[in-house]
Amino acid sequence: MAGAGTGTPATGSTGFCSVADIAAFLQITIDSTNTAALAAIAEVSEEIRNYCGQQIDLVEDDEVTLDCYGGTKIFLTELPVVSVASVVEDDETLVEGTDYKLGQYGILHRLNGSWRSGIQIITITYTHGRSTIPEDLKGVAARAAARRYQAGLRAAGVEGVPGVQAQSIGDYSVQFSAEQSGGGGDGGVLGASAAPILLPSEKRALNRYRA
Repeated sequence: MAGAGTGTPATGSTGFCSVADIAAFLQITIDSTNTAALAAIAEVSEEIRNYCGQQIDLVEDDEVTLDCYGGTKIFLTELPVVSVASVVEDDETLVEGTDYKLGQYGILHRLNGSWRSGIQIITITYTHGRSTIPEDLKGVAARAAARRYQAGLRAAGVEGVPGVQAQSIGDYSVQFSAEQSGGGGDGGVLGASAAPILLPSEKRALNRYRA
């Protein structure tokens, strides 16, 4: 099955944590409108979505049009599935409970027959995701966003992070090469952009949310 959704997050939020979460983690004060912190949250949240292959936050009335190869099951890609509003198969609107039924794990079952085969033949409108972001996921987002925020401040403070510096905290490590050490490419200044957005331990915590 293949298709692209057209829904939008129900809450209108773009991030899995808040500026206040970053401030609490770093034990500092950050204004809620701080553009650098908001940018860090947006970047980290999108990286989490990419890693998990899921939108994660609640999306209402997401419309997807799918190719189908028959069989009695369609696996909806965005989880968890909250509800299915409509199913149109080859221009025919189906009836819930008579033609199809939503099962566990986002499986849409065809009743009394099989799904029709064809390209872009089935359109499904459904609501999926979480209205409340789980605490473990929020914690990962806050830690990663705090690192991005700090790295940006450090880079701005020394106008590009010249010099050699190495830091290691748990499974997080970053090294900035000397500006004088050579030309461009990998031998040039690495700067804050060289740091990974998500650490291995954070990816392990996110694995439960992966598609």
